[in-house]
Order: sequence, then structure tokens, then C-alpha cells
Amino acid sequence: MAEFKRSEMLFENDYSWKRDQGDGPETDYRDRDKLDRDEGYEVLDFANSYLNKNVLFANKTDLHKLEKLLRNSLPSSFVMKSEIIDFLKKNW
Repeated sequence: MAEFKRSEMLFENDYSWKRDQGDGPETDYRDRDKLDRDEGYEVLDFANSYLNKNVLFANKTDLHKLEKLLRNSLPSSFVMKSEIIDFLKKNW
């Protein structure tokens, strides 16, 4: 089971690593179901979860591929994790 770290991310220095106002464990389901692609901790958590469930023996190359898909190919209108997962599965 892969558990990637911040330092392994391709775009580590491009993300914000501070929580936005309204983020945190007490947030409602709508925020938990969305992915803020600018926040590194959200992208990293999402990447670890997605890769562990969908890519057998995921490695750093897979993490970078996921980051590139999120950054370069995913339509900006896709914010819900469910639609992002569908996109990744179709475009992996």
C-alpha cells in the first residue's frame, strides 16, 4: 500500500499547504466531497486514496501521472471527487 509524502509530489512547490478558511474535520459533507486542486494536502490525500484503491503496486510515477492529469487534463468544472474519480478511470 503506497503512502506518498509531500516531498514526492511532482508539483510540491506549486501547491498551497495552508488550509483555507472553512476546511477541517468539522466541515460539512459538501466540502469533504470536493477536491481543491490548489491545496497540496487535499491533493496528496486524494492521490493516496485513489492510487491505493485503483492502481496495483502504485509508485511515484503513478503519483506524478495522477498529478499531471489533475493539472493538465481535468476540466476545471470538475470539483466533486466522484466525477474526478470517473475522469481518472476513463483517462488513466
